[in-house]
Amino acid sequence: MSVSDPLLKKLKGFVLEFRTNDIVVTDDNENLAKLCCVLEEIFQKGIKKSKWFDKSDYFWPWVAKIPSFSKERCNPILSMVIDTVKESKKVTLDLGRGRLFIRSALMKKVLTVPVQIIAKNRQLATEVYYENDSILGNEILAEILQSLLFELTEAHFQLRVHNASFLDKTWNLPIYKQYELVPCDNLGLHVQYINGFLLVKAVEPGSVAEENDKIHAGDVIDELYGEALRGNKMSVVHNILQKYKGLPVHIHVVKGFDSQGNLYKPIQHLIEDADVDITTAEELIQVKKDNSNDYKKPPHTILNEEEAEEIPVHGSEGGATYDAHYLGYVTLGLDGRVVRIEDSVLGVLRNHTQRVAVKMELTEKEVLVIDTKEEKNLLEHSYTEISACGRRTDQLKYIAYIAGETTCSLAKKFNCYVFEMRTNEEARFALCGIAQGFERTHLLL
Repeated sequence: MSVSDPLLKKLKGFVLEFRTNDIVVTDDNENLAKLCCVLEEIFQKGIKKSKWFDKSDYFWPWVAKIPSFSKERCNPILSMVIDTVKESKKVTLDLGRGRLFIRSALMKKVLTVPVQIIAKNRQLATEVYYENDSILGNEILAEILQSLLFELTEAHFQLRVHNASFLDKTWNLPIYKQYELVPCDNLGLHVQYINGFLLVKAVEPGSVAEENDKIHAGDVIDELYGEALRGNKMSVVHNILQKYKGLPVHIHVVKGFDSQGNLYKPIQHLIEDADVDITTAEELIQVKKDNSNDYKKPPHTILNEEEAEEIPVHGSEGGATYDAHYLGYVTLGLDGRVVRIEDSVLGVLRNHTQRVAVKMELTEKEVLVIDTKEEKNLLEHSYTEISACGRRTDQLKYIAYIAGETTCSLAKKFNCYVFEMRTNEEARFALCGIAQGFERTHLLL
């Protein structure tokens, strides 16, 4: 009686194709995504929710722990691949990490190694897979799989493993470009973080970014100078640009449109969430009018102690007001980084000579600080001018934000403004409101 599985037959077909044609397999190969889907299904088939691996539904957790429970010295290339996937900021789910692992392991020719390990370690195989409903849990099928994967190592894969930011959502990869732009103070990009992705909302005509149709509205900025931007904050983007100011700009871009001019589905969802209308890759965006105040988003803050829960910081009219005392500011020059918050707060607390009662109003577009007694504006900063906000962990009532004289990516004169709030809790709410404001406001790079 022959033992086989439909997934192994599909895999065999791909192995024969890639071996006999003797081609270099790139991301443009129409069968690459199909091959990866089959490999994912093989690793997923018959998987248990093992307590050893946090009862996960995916194969990545057990693969990730191979270096720690393998009795023999782990293959150093496999260990390198696993560590790279663990450290990647571009995938956040076990699903996405498993997919990045498959692509990376194909590139480094080590996909057969975890199969060999689990085939030898029957205790591990029994813990992770159901024997009768899986390939990796069945000794005979696992041996067939090893042979096919060994054959697959003879194929030549040249994949852009940097193109990983949407693997949490799909195997269908977008067009991915790397550019080196000339040094400049203004790239001409209007960007906004949407669901953790830095979406280009508009490109200024005649700018460096627009030259030769490099970057368009609807693209996603994926990396700057080799640093992944997914899940970061506007202040991080600003700090990266400041760090490399005067040098050529190395930028990685996920293209919003394919070669036929069709929107890439995951980016289409970002555009919809951003409430913008991009009609073609050549046209600038048209911003729709916002007729409601039902915007809700988990607040982003640089506070380490902040809870990961949604906090209501806006009132019924879209703003929030807090009673506070303004203590003064510290001049920071070109340095608008968040790390300057702690020493700035300490400096103002040691040397401040004023304590002005104020109302801090957080509107949809700016922070207003109004002198309660004089009834006049003391400070007025749009969220695009604010590069960071935070507080010291040992002085929780005192908060601060850093703002420049213009859009923070172009500013050359930063000040850190320090306030005393009534309670620790109000301080936390106010910081979340400020952070929420400059995260949802688009920035000119």
